[in-house]
Amino acid sequence: HPLVTRVHYPGLESHPGHALHVSQSLGPGSILAFETGNVATSKAVVDTTKLFKITVSFGSTSSLISLPCFMSHASIPAEVRAARGLPDDLVRISTGIEDVDDLIDDLAAALDASPGGTDGESAEVLKHMPSNHDGEKSALLRRIADLQAELATLKRGA
Repeated sequence: HPLVTRVHYPGLESHPGHALHVSQSLGPGSILAFETGNVATSKAVVDTTKLFKITVSFGSTSSLISLPCFMSHASIPAEVRAARGLPDDLVRISTGIEDVDDLIDDLAAALDASPGGTDGESAEVLKHMPSNHDGEKSALLRRIADLQAELATLKRGA
């Protein structure tokens, strides 16, 4: 999505911890985080999703979403969070067992409806992408990461 400025997911080859992750795990995992570059946008995404439950801790079959700097890490001073690379606009997601296309549509709609969103364009594009129903958790993560990588490529080429 155009509003996603960075994806944190060790299943991506571009992630600095990818090699270590692959050496210690059997799959890519179901937790990811992304940045939007704007706290208002990130808050709107968390508040607008319908399938993701807002929570401070993960570990459920339901898809969960949080803003760590305003929830689980709120007691850490802002300058300490910044020094440790934890931006205020970070959105953290744990994907559950819901249908991957429904989750993608929900995230895309929330991003589109947030400040600077695209009014439904990304949801329509994502609906036409093929899905891998055998690995629904990781498919959602890969798709978000692929879109972010495409955006980065486009920005470099512009």
